[in-house]
Amino acid sequence: MRFIMEFLNRHTEMSILKEELAKKESRLVMLYGRRRVGKSALLQNLDIKDRIYYLADINAAEVQRAFFAAELTKFIPGFNSVQYPDWFTFFQQANRQLTKKITLIIDEFPYLVKSSPELPSVLQKIIDLKQNSMFHIILCGSSQQMMQGAVLEKGSPLFGRAQRIIKLQPLECYWLQQALNVTPVQAIEEYSVWGGIPRYWEIRNEFQSMWEAIREAILDPYGILYEEPFHLFMDDLSGAVQPISIASLIGMGCNKLSEIAGRLNKPATNLTRAIQVLIDTGYIKRDICWGENYKNSKKTLYRLDDPLTRFFFTFVVPNKSKLNSRQIAIVEKEIKNRWQVYVSETWEELCRQRIVKLTINNTSFLPAQRWWQQTKTGSQTEIDIIAESVDKKDLLVGEAKWQKKIKPETILRELEQKITALPLKKEYQHIYRLVMLPELEFAVQGDIVFAGADFVCGK
Repeated sequence: MRFIMEFLNRHTEMSILKEELAKKESRLVMLYGRRRVGKSALLQNLDIKDRIYYLADINAAEVQRAFFAAELTKFIPGFNSVQYPDWFTFFQQANRQLTKKITLIIDEFPYLVKSSPELPSVLQKIIDLKQNSMFHIILCGSSQQMMQGAVLEKGSPLFGRAQRIIKLQPLECYWLQQALNVTPVQAIEEYSVWGGIPRYWEIRNEFQSMWEAIREAILDPYGILYEEPFHLFMDDLSGAVQPISIASLIGMGCNKLSEIAGRLNKPATNLTRAIQVLIDTGYIKRDICWGENYKNSKKTLYRLDDPLTRFFFTFVVPNKSKLNSRQIAIVEKEIKNRWQVYVSETWEELCRQRIVKLTINNTSFLPAQRWWQQTKTGSQTEIDIIAESVDKKDLLVGEAKWQKKIKPETILRELEQKITALPLKKEYQHIYRLVMLPELEFAVQGDIVFAGADFVCGK
């Protein structure tokens, strides 16, 4: 039975769009984000009257205008009986002939720009000359670089014209738990593969189990997601060869810029732009050691941020030859042998993300970071979670472990030893200790906090 995904969350984005479109003055709104994140679903579920939803494609400009004109006949009878020579004439005539204000939603806007590179300049002219008094415009697209370039860059025609720019983010683990109807612990494992992308949840739920979905949809060369990250990179990034190489190396465990540059035999400075693009598009993240200066810290690690991308470059890319030879069972066995270690990284990251939702004795905290330091013996000591309170008077220090047999008391003893090595630059009123294990129930005992998967998957 095919799983039909209920439209989940997005209440904030819905409210913002409705608020903008309720205004008397014509609005330009840009909605963008990576593929599969739910942009089209958001627009299709947008409950507003008098709208046109146009899904662009790769056809020539003349064909696209004909299709768009056909949609506009809902409000302008006969609008498609005329062939419009250019986009300026098209929008100008629509504005003149409309008898009431409507909203024009243009999905996959980058496709239109490919066939008509002048379109952003045309829209700038339409807006500046007030030739859009009868319609709002929502531009939506998945090519993040092109969408950012069209509106956010200072030299772009539409820079400064949009009243709202919304980057749609992946959904939180809570929503995956609701969608798949699994326990919080199971949700963490599922999130380690599918992340916060609703389309991947739909694919997952077409199978009886997570492992069947991994085997059939990701590991099988005929599976629907077998080359998904490659397609995403090609769609999202111009010159995708270098970003794919960088992601592959991070998936193999090269987390420092010097390591990546060395493996690619290139100066580190030559990789800066490609890495920044990967960060901007949400595929990798830059981890800065707590207490370090963000702008010039050398204690920086790069990690794959999107879970499916991380799974792909960790397990699929290094095993392409085996998978293409149909040795899927061998690769699956390898994944299962490494599974607990793999999920533990997702668990740690989700725990850090959740800290902004934590309140202890009316104290809230800033986003959490990791801290690490090499000891005199050459080994490395690390603390999973460190966050200052919002008022910067208190400090939260914690560990997030995925192992199920380890005792909280053991973690606390080790944590106390690590705290003594912290390079604290000031004295805090309180230093709260945090222990996070999957099966723990949330509890506060003095300055010690316990939390588990229930807390991490909370709303």
